[in-house]
Amino acid sequence: MSYLFKLQLQKESSRLSLLQDDQVIDDQSWPEARDMGQRLFAALAALLKKHDLKPEDVGEFQIESELPDTYTSSRIAETVKKVYAFGVALKQKER
Repeated sequence: MSYLFKLQLQKESSRLSLLQDDQVIDDQSWPEARDMGQRLFAALAALLKKHDLKPEDVGEFQIESELPDTYTSSRIAETVKKVYAFGVALKQKER
């Protein structure tokens, strides 16, 4: 089974989906505000917990965005994606 996170950024809202073998199995969405980091980390944690997954069980993190790269929410989302991938890689290296 292959899992991935897909984050969709729009001007008015954001949605984080958990996919298994290219099928959406769950998602969380929230209105656009100045709290992208907090909301994104909370959504990641909630989806992992709800589906009894560890971060290393989710092999990929994709971002689709309508927002310009200069928007703070876009930059925060890219940073969270990189930190997530870095953390997963470290965990796998420990094994």
